[in-house]
Amino acid sequence: MGRFNWDWSGDGPPDDAYSRVTEPERFAPLHGWALEAVARLQREYEVTLHEDGVADADLERSPLSRPLMKLTPTQQSSAPITIAFTDFPALGVRAGRWLTDWFPSCGCDACDEMPEDAFEGFTELLCDVVVGRFRESLCLEPGGDGWRSRELWGGERRRSGRSRVSRGKAVQILDGETEIALEWMPWQPRADDTLPQ
Repeated sequence: MGRFNWDWSGDGPPDDAYSRVTEPERFAPLHGWALEAVARLQREYEVTLHEDGVADADLERSPLSRPLMKLTPTQQSSAPITIAFTDFPALGVRAGRWLTDWFPSCGCDACDEMPEDAFEGFTELLCDVVVGRFRESLCLEPGGDGWRSRELWGGERRRSGRSRVSRGKAVQILDGETEIALEWMPWQPRADDTLPQ
């Protein structure tokens, strides 16, 4: 249960609770925690951090409080991670080519999310990507639209999903193929003598 522990009296949240956000500033610690997570990933893995010139229309749909940060593993078979820090304050993440996720996922009073839970979801996503428990694909149905699929798994958790992609966009991305399937590999640990300065 969240911080506010609203009493919805068994009927569920009232309609206005879905458009109301009480104390959005409670999510402000997410930004600092995410910066610490990025620093840790830089220390522990063979990755390059990009902050200049990184663009991602899906992650920039909300005003940002700082530039996007992109961690690109040295091995091309490992999934990159891009992180957005929104003014809300919240975190947006792109992993690999197509997966995007938001922390908190909503923030409204009806959902009653807390920053600790949002950060736990964020770190679980990072962990699954870093250790190679992540795959995604894009396929085009004959005469139909495209479908983007993703799957992450760790311990007893398994997250998967599917979303529609317009035929035109799918055809453009697939460039003559009928499917792209990506089984992302683990990030390479950094050798002790290659720590970033």
